[in-house]
Amino acid sequence: MAPYELLHDPDPAIDTLARDLEQAREPSYPLTLLVRRIAGPVPAEPAPALDALAAEAGYRGLGPGWVEVPRRSAAKILLHIIGGELGYPAEVMPRERAEALGASFLALFAEGSRYFTNGAVSGDFAIYDRHGAEVLGWRSLSEAPFDNGVIALGGERVGLLWAEDAP
Repeated sequence: MAPYELLHDPDPAIDTLARDLEQAREPSYPLTLLVRRIAGPVPAEPAPALDALAAEAGYRGLGPGWVEVPRRSAAKILLHIIGGELGYPAEVMPRERAEALGASFLALFAEGSRYFTNGAVSGDFAIYDRHGAEVLGWRSLSEAPFDNGVIALGGERVGLLWAEDAP
């Protein structure tokens, strides 16, 4: 069991973002949004908190396999999963709308937060980890053909915005 507890986060901005994502993604598969408060201090080692949130969302954790990315890479991943399809070059909504929704997710987390993903699934851009190395390939969290997203950790909050391509 983790040395901390994940608690419901009553911030109304989370419910607003969930509704906005659902409406904007209506023509395609839905995204998973889950944000929780961490009871106690944010852990120095992030993997247990990331895995606990992934499990609560119905996914497998990656333990040491999480890839830490800078905020700018997290924003690119969010743009891709919100605005398009994982497995196909299809636009679900205008880029500006997808960027705004991604920024709303990132705004839930304090300055200095950390961002993690399972790798680079697809898209017309490269993803780099926090050390500047290009991220190639991914480790799946689900049974879907493709899944990708961002988990943010910081400010006593951990949150996930994830996409699973429909089989």
